[in-house]
Amino acid sequence: MPKVLVANNSELLRHLAASPFRRLDLELIVVSKGDEALAAVKRDRPALALLDAEMSGVTGYEIAQRIREEGYGAKVVLVLGKRLTAEQMRKVADCGCDEVLIAPMSADELYDVVAIQLGLARHGTERYRIELAADGKPIDGTVTNLSVDGTRLVTKEPLAEGSVLTVKIVPEGGVDDGPAHRAPLVVRARVVWAQPRDGRTVVGAQFEDLDEVARQTLARLTQWEIVGDTARTRVVLKGDFTEATSFDDLAPSMVGRVDFDMAQVRYMNSLGVRAWCDFLGNAPIQGYEFHACSVPFVLQASMVEDVVGRGTVTSFFAPYHCEGCDLQEERLLQSAAVLAAGLHPPVFTCPACQGQLVFDDLPERYFAFLDRET
Repeated sequence: MPKVLVANNSELLRHLAASPFRRLDLELIVVSKGDEALAAVKRDRPALALLDAEMSGVTGYEIAQRIREEGYGAKVVLVLGKRLTAEQMRKVADCGCDEVLIAPMSADELYDVVAIQLGLARHGTERYRIELAADGKPIDGTVTNLSVDGTRLVTKEPLAEGSVLTVKIVPEGGVDDGPAHRAPLVVRARVVWAQPRDGRTVVGAQFEDLDEVARQTLARLTQWEIVGDTARTRVVLKGDFTEATSFDDLAPSMVGRVDFDMAQVRYMNSLGVRAWCDFLGNAPIQGYEFHACSVPFVLQASMVEDVVGRGTVTSFFAPYHCEGCDLQEERLLQSAAVLAAGLHPPVFTCPACQGQLVFDDLPERYFAFLDRET
């Protein structure tokens, strides 16, 4: 049961009482002042602290810095108002906090931040493992791509075109999954091409005789999933957007207001972008937002306006780099925080060497999709 230290902030407490947070089974430690927060950090050793940056007494900035300097190990998310001053930006960079949230925020935005900081599964982030067999015997292989039509894999054993494989897909469960989602799926696949390479075999295999249940399971794992029990209908997009991607089966579900979760979109080529823009332009959606947008999605959105369409981006991942130890990682940023800072990206403390973790792109290029919203 993760311990979460939280400021006595009515918005935070209201969101943390929502059903998705109840499933996380968090132990909340509520404090009203900065000195209470410091005492709770030392006494209770929380895994995460959600604090107002301008808490009375000891500020949230000071608490974040003390946690870092004294080695308490808690992740710190600071909550600020809608307009960040240069002084506040400097304090954010100096204090070593892990995330900045701008109030007001939605319950789903807060959930994304809490799940990421605690290393827990976000909505629709279902993990699975794959077991391979040929002629009834297990083979040593790695799946590099999985879709509703087939799979691409690399095997140690030589495989010839026409060989028949058994692909067993074992969902390992996510935050939203019931027992039906965790049932293994076994499908038959035929090798349509095989290329020897560096002592291994690169294989493309096509699935055969898929029934509707198998097709729906593969679509959920590799293309999209509609998640319930969120403030609005949330559609989690996954995988690659290419010339082989079709969103036709998703269109009937696009009713009312929709939140698109784009964190698992790995790649978008020009034909995939066109298919996505056509789908978004024709979908009968009243309104929509984009959450946790992946770097590939942001790069396309900054070049092609129709990738976002009539929607807005509420949060997105951004590349960061530490020059001191060469660490590279992606951080989830809130659009409101970047807009409040005049499109200047926040600077964080490197978790590896305690140096500066700085934005690793050109702000004017990467934030072009946000610039259109100002």
